[in-house]
Amino acid sequence: MQDNKTLKYIEEVLENMPNSWLNLTTHRLDIYDEKLAKTGFLKQFKSLFDTNNSEAFALNELPTAYDYIRLGHPLSCILEWTIAKLNNQKSENIISFSSQTVPVLAILRKNLLENKKTQINYINELPLFFDADVLRNVYGYNFEVHKVEHAADVTSFDGSTIFISEQEKISSFKKL
Repeated sequence: MQDNKTLKYIEEVLENMPNSWLNLTTHRLDIYDEKLAKTGFLKQFKSLFDTNNSEAFALNELPTAYDYIRLGHPLSCILEWTIAKLNNQKSENIISFSSQTVPVLAILRKNLLENKKTQINYINELPLFFDADVLRNVYGYNFEVHKVEHAADVTSFDGSTIFISEQEKISSFKKL
């Protein structure tokens, strides 16, 4: 029931979204606060969701959303929020890119700079885009790679855990 409410609301948001959401990478610089960008946008977006307000005026008044150097960043933040909500996850744990490699590279780079460990888990085969030797030898990234049979087989780890899975529907992944 909650999933239907969420999806119906997102449909309404997409029908009423401001045109600037498709064209600009950073809008409303007059109110932009980088420290609060994703959290501030999503906090106010959730308030609109809670009151079932998808009016264009209200959506246009949302603060600037966090930008991963991409167009349509309010839409990306809403996509991440929706995926998290539908799968009972925290929205800050969801990162969406159209690239298959950028999310992995972003985590590996951040962890390298912070001297934090990374484990990468996958089912069946690693995707063709993932070349562990190049990532280690060219970029100097340090990580462990583990093949698992199921997402539930991913073990607890002192560091960041990446799970790579190729599937048709994004909403059909199973919680770890």
